[in-house]
Amino acid sequence: MHPYLFSPNLLSFFKIMTVQIAENINPEVLRVFIVRHGQTDHNVQKILQGHLDIDINDTGREQAQLVANTFENIKIDYLVSSDLIRCQNTIKPFLSHHEVEPKITSNLRERDMGEVQGMYLKDAREKYGDNFRNMGEQPEQFISRVEQEWNLILKQQQCLNVAVCTHGGVITTFVNYLHDKKGYSLGEGLTREKLKVPYNTSVTVIDINKGTKNGKIQIFGNTDHLGAQFEVKEQALR
Repeated sequence: MHPYLFSPNLLSFFKIMTVQIAENINPEVLRVFIVRHGQTDHNVQKILQGHLDIDINDTGREQAQLVANTFENIKIDYLVSSDLIRCQNTIKPFLSHHEVEPKITSNLRERDMGEVQGMYLKDAREKYGDNFRNMGEQPEQFISRVEQEWNLILKQQQCLNVAVCTHGGVITTFVNYLHDKKGYSLGEGLTREKLKVPYNTSVTVIDINKGTKNGKIQIFGNTDHLGAQFEVKEQALR
């Protein structure tokens, strides 16, 4: 079965519930757009990627162009990406719309999954059970390096709109951390249960007040640019 599931019954629901993806013009706010990389063959085949440097496939390249089109009329002041090729190639279409030099960093890599990287998900589960995700980088190490980059993003006080390209595990884990541990509130219609692994090239939008540092997760996992709202069925894939 394909690892992604289209949920047509959710389409009208999400279109009503989500805030429009739009440029921030409030100088007191930093808006961060977080984009997951495009689809890879490993995603489709249910192979655990972690730090493996797997490129996006043809579908991923189409997705990357579509999400870039969404940002065509949004002025991006700062762009930062994971150094893995699936993220770097996802942001390439962005560069045709924006005169911004991307920062490339290993801080935004997917979680290192140790010896299960490159294994089929079913094989990793059979061999290691529910602990298969803990064969490499530990959760606190993972959060720490992502937060290091997040704090650098928050220092971009001159910026209004920042774009980030990273991985499904990074987005899910860190956004939940921001909500649970850092007190970031949720936008209209969002619940914690919806903060799960988002679809390829989905867009998550977080606003941070530059003065108070209070954050709000406005949108999570929006895929309207793909023509509908899609969700990942197999949540254990990374």
